[in-house]
Order: sequence, then C-alpha cells, then structure tokens
Amino acid sequence: MSKRSRVCGSSTSRNRGESAPAQEAHEMGITRRLYPDPLLQCAAVKFAGGPAVLCALAAAALALALQISSGMYDERSVALAVLGAGLSLVAALWLRRGAAPEPAFAAQAILGAACAFGVACQFLGNPTFYADQRALQGGFRWFALAALVLLSAYLCVHLRASLVKMRFVLLLACFAVMGIAIIRASPRPWVDVWILQQGASEALRHGIDPYSASYPNIYGNLTGKMYAAELLQNGRLAAYPYPPLTILTDLPGYVLLGDIRYSLLALMLLSAWALARAGASVAAELAALFVLYQPRTFFVLEQAWTEPLVLACFALAVLAIARGRILWAGAAIGLVAASKQGSPYLVVPLAFALPAERRWKSIGVAAAVALAVLVPFAAWDFRGFIRGVIRMQLLQPFRDDSLSLPALFAHLHPGNYGSLVYLSLGLGAIVLVLCLRPRTTLLQAVAAAAAAWFAVLLFYKQPFCNYYWLCVGLLCATVAVRFREAA
Repeated sequence: MSKRSRVCGSSTSRNRGESAPAQEAHEMGITRRLYPDPLLQCAAVKFAGGPAVLCALAAAALALALQISSGMYDERSVALAVLGAGLSLVAALWLRRGAAPEPAFAAQAILGAACAFGVACQFLGNPTFYADQRALQGGFRWFALAALVLLSAYLCVHLRASLVKMRFVLLLACFAVMGIAIIRASPRPWVDVWILQQGASEALRHGIDPYSASYPNIYGNLTGKMYAAELLQNGRLAAYPYPPLTILTDLPGYVLLGDIRYSLLALMLLSAWALARAGASVAAELAALFVLYQPRTFFVLEQAWTEPLVLACFALAVLAIARGRILWAGAAIGLVAASKQGSPYLVVPLAFALPAERRWKSIGVAAAVALAVLVPFAAWDFRGFIRGVIRMQLLQPFRDDSLSLPALFAHLHPGNYGSLVYLSLGLGAIVLVLCLRPRTTLLQAVAAAAAAWFAVLLFYKQPFCNYYWLCVGLLCATVAVRFREAA
C-alpha cells in the first residue's frame, strides 16, 4: 500500500466498494474534481465545515442570545451577537472568494439540534411576555411535543416517501396551531407596535389615512425614552412609523379575525415555505423550520413586530430568482423595498443576483411595484407620510436597553451614543461593497445581505429582538440556497 493510500485510509477503500452510499460517492466525485491530489481529497472530505456551517452556527448563536435576553441588553447576548456577526461576515467573504462545495450533514445537524432546542424552550420557559400561562398549558404544549416528535423524523434515514414529503407540512401545521394559541392567550399585549397597527388598520378600514391619524401613548412617564417630543400632540403619538405595505398586509387579519397578528402568522409560514422551496433540500427544510421554531419566534408574534413581512418578501424574491422567474423576482424585490426603511441592505444584494441580461428590466418592475405601494399613501397626506416613515426613524432616541455595542458602551461609560447610528449605516454599506461583485450568485447575495444587516444592527441605536429575528432568517436563507447551488 502506498503512503498516500495509508493517509487517506478507509475513505478511499469505501469509494471503490459497491456498498458506499450514493451521497458519499457524490461528495467524493466533487472532491476529486476540485482536488486532483489524493492527499487534498482526503483532507477535503474529512473537513465537514464551510460557509453553510458558519451561517448555521451564527444563526444558532444569535437565537441563543435572544433566548437569554429577549433581545434586550445583556452582556452575554451582546457577546453572542458579536460572535454571530463575525461568523456571518467570514461566511459571506468566503463565498465571495469562491467556496468549494461542502457536505450538508454538519449544517443539518446544527439546525436540527437548534430547532429541537427552540421547541424545548417552549416547555421550559415563557414563550411570550403577556400571555396567560394557564391558557398555554394545554394545546400549545401538546403541539410543541408533537413538533418535537415530527422533528425526530429528520433523523430517520429510511423513511417512506410520503412521510418525507409530509413531515415539513405537518411541522408548518403545528406551528400554525401554536401561533393561534399564542394570539388567543395574549389578546391585548401592552406594546405600542400592536396598538399602532391595530389603529392603522381600523383607520384604513373606515377610509381614514393612517398617516394623518393619532394613536394612544401607552407609556406615561416612560414616554421620553420611547418617543421624540416632536412626535407627540396632546399626549398622543402623531405619527405612524411603518411603510404602507405593513398596513395593507395587516388589514386582512384585522378585518377577518380582529387581530393583525393573524396576518403576521401567515407571513411567517409563507417565509418558511418559500425558503424550503428555494433550497429544495433537507438542509433547506431545516433552515426554514429554524426560522419558525427558534426560541423567541412566538415572542415576535405576540409583540406584533413587522419583520415577518420583510422576511416573507425576501424569501419570495429568493425563490423567484432561484427558479429563474426574473419578472416575479422584480415584483418581490419591489415588495422588499416597500416593507422596511432598512430595505436597501436587502434590495441591493438581490439586484446584483439578477441575470445581467435581464437585470434592468427586473429592476424596473421592482421600482414600479414599490412606487405603486408607496405613492398613493404619500399623495394622501405627504407631510404625515414623511413624519411617520422618515422623520420618526431619525428622531427616535438612543436606547441603552437595546442589544447593541452602543448600549454596552453606555453601560461601561454612561452617555448618549445615538450618533453611532451613522457608523452602523456605513458599516452595512462597506460589507456590501466587500461581498458583492458584478457577477454575484444568489448564494453570495443572500450571504451578503445577512452580513450587512448584522453589521448595521451591532451599532444601531435601538435594535431589539425583532431586528435580530430577521437576521436569523437571512442566515437560514443562506443555508437553504447554499445546498441548492451545490446540487
């Protein structure tokens, strides 16, 4: 036996035998093409890591940070967030330079274990802030147990084809029932986000411009910490901070079921479905499920935060690009642009991922869709629209209880670090410049979006659980697309 054969050991022997699994043979074939030298082949096969593993680890670390502090300031959570940001940036740069294909097993194992941990947290802790815990003792936790059992189906190597197809659908159904239970157990959460969206939907239902209306201020003595004084009139909040697409998607849930959170629940399910379809692999399904079953997703739902809309639009754009539906991709990118003020960090990478020969046509569709959503409301009350969508974001005070590095600085050396928001915006732009190129693949674009969004959050003036929940979704999208492109 030669020295090289002894170094590679049994891996080479197994590939010569007829009993080697097809997946291992496929990976070895890829490895031989990438690494002609047998020594390099052996090293590449034994190393199971890659950008997908880094993104999965980053998502898990960030989800743990949110579980520890619910997205509020905590030194441990800040450390985990910084770790996740570093892993995300390394993964994006690695993909930018051209990463070799990697086995899916390691990423699947991380995401599967993280999903199981997230479901277990529903048993051991409080999934919300304001829900009646007695209402969650029955059906909610039984369905959580069912979800844990269904997750174990991903451990089964030999499973009927019908069960392979149904396990993901059944887990979506479990999440839907659990989400409904959360909404019913917390019918009136004490949070301005829910009150604002309920009020805006009620106003639009009666033909009143939501950007001209005023809304209750629930915070009393805490008002100065929550709102800029310029936004208050007669003790009420005279601004609606969310783009019009939020109102339009909230309206069906409010009109049909009396609570806008039913719309957000549907958007969460849509996000998971689109990511799983975009990746078309077991790893993609587990990534999509982790979006739903990460520990604080039900907290995001209870608080009525709007990031599920952003992630749903982003996931639809990823699905359309992956399938070559470029005009549909343009429409979805337009919805992303109209969904959140920070959308440029997501829109720009998606635009780079469009085929060069049809890019401008698709961008034209995106611009038309975004304008169709924004212009009618801006024309209805231009000053109110600018006051809510733009000025309110600029005037909002720095929060030292947020999960960010400026909050850490404020606890170490008290002061107002709100001006660091400009650093955060610049860092996000720098990450995009480093990670994008004229011919950017969809995988590189999604990874760049995740890394850029993460960079923005670390130095932003008030990032909380909802912002980081979206970041976990972007990291999971990277894992999903990674194994579609490697196939």
